[in-house]
Amino acid sequence: MQLLHLIISITFAAGFSAAAVAPGVPHVSLSIDRSTSYQTIDGFGFCEAFQRAHAISNLPLPYQKDVLDLLFGKVHGAGFSILRLGLGSSPDSRLDHMNSPQPDSEGAFSWDHRDSGQVWVAQQAKRYGVEMFYADAWSAPGYMKTNGRDDQGGWLCGVSGEGMADGTSCHGVSWVQAYAEYLARYVQAYIQEGIPISFVGHLNEPNLIKPYATMQSNGYQAADSIFAMAVALGGLGLNSVGISCCEGQGWSYAKNILAEIQNAGAEGALSLITTHTYKGTPPGPDGPLNTTLPVWVTEISPIMQRLGMTETWYRNLSENEGLTHAINLHEAFVTGNVSAYIYWIGVGQNNMWAPNDANTAMSTNISAPYYTIGSTYWASAQFSRFVRPGAKRIRVVQSDMGTGVTANILASAYLNKDGSVVVQVINNDDLDTWVDTSPGPLPSQQRCKAETWLTDNANKFVLYDEGTTRNGLVVGRLLPRRSLTTFVLKC
Repeated sequence: MQLLHLIISITFAAGFSAAAVAPGVPHVSLSIDRSTSYQTIDGFGFCEAFQRAHAISNLPLPYQKDVLDLLFGKVHGAGFSILRLGLGSSPDSRLDHMNSPQPDSEGAFSWDHRDSGQVWVAQQAKRYGVEMFYADAWSAPGYMKTNGRDDQGGWLCGVSGEGMADGTSCHGVSWVQAYAEYLARYVQAYIQEGIPISFVGHLNEPNLIKPYATMQSNGYQAADSIFAMAVALGGLGLNSVGISCCEGQGWSYAKNILAEIQNAGAEGALSLITTHTYKGTPPGPDGPLNTTLPVWVTEISPIMQRLGMTETWYRNLSENEGLTHAINLHEAFVTGNVSAYIYWIGVGQNNMWAPNDANTAMSTNISAPYYTIGSTYWASAQFSRFVRPGAKRIRVVQSDMGTGVTANILASAYLNKDGSVVVQVINNDDLDTWVDTSPGPLPSQQRCKAETWLTDNANKFVLYDEGTTRNGLVVGRLLPRRSLTTFVLKC
């Protein structure tokens, strides 16, 4: 077993050895084992559903480009690689509704080529090189449901048991296959716009009843729709589009609904398991989900405490701070074994929609300064730019170097398809912590370029240090307190 040793510290001078560690400073060694790998990383992204796309498209052109560069740019931006699209179910576009492309009297699909601004955002993303587009519906249109409306919960008419808790009736009519065909045609419309949809789902938070588009379901009812969607997609020649489920709010709910889908025999028709983590980061006491399919966190934002967006990286680890979001990312990948992490709304418009837009990663304004960047953006960006689609998470062995001061370090490592190694290190402590970086054994005279990127209260995603190392030369660093540091090693 060959180890790539990273004894990671951060000082202001390259070339410091471990012997330079000052007394009382925590010292941690990280050994990176490229031969032991875990899940494949599919990427990072965000959503602009519920007409939030207009928060970007309505900006004056110079600022519109700035925001798009921050979202999708791979050199100076986050390089987000996944865009989540909301498939509409509402009868109109009032407020923040997502209008439904309802069939006309002759059954034609009334596609408006805009889809609440999401087509435009998707086309911009594609121009930046984004290849992964994930489409999900919050609800079926109201006429297909037990409550006759697309909000306030209700069940899809015709699913097992139907749930009839709302006291209404479908009069024996099933809309299961019609809903599946509706979604398949929706996906086809995007593909005809040049947007290659990779996955499609038919539910969003089916364990909630809300005054916006929601639809209830358990795993057995979801299985009915999963089977129907496979038929509908195949009928349009869209067999390459994977089916996902079930976007439940909470890791425990995802575990339970997945077990029901498995009991119903529908897991084999799925390509992706999806969940939200508003009620705790994965996996909590439940452990990783019991599946061999990729697991995506498809929604997360600091919405539970209603604190609003903040530019502060760290104050007290409240949920809206960037350091908290970095820890959530670490836990999702390392303990939840997830393959993708998608922020709820990437960009919202200040004071246009309440209360959700207070919890976006970025916010735009109708006048100067035109856009504001929240601290959660920086955490997402520092992971997304360097851990690229197709990367493998690899093993990290963390060792205390015996200074007598315990460090609070969270580390994860990733091997990109181009051979570069990325190590994400969170110093969640009030003490600076010493580490060293070394590529370990290399072929004779091989040079490695090492970059160090830093975000903390004083720095927002800055190139802290770069240099070249040969044949295992150790480079010392001192990780600032309450920081996220990314080491990128390219040999």
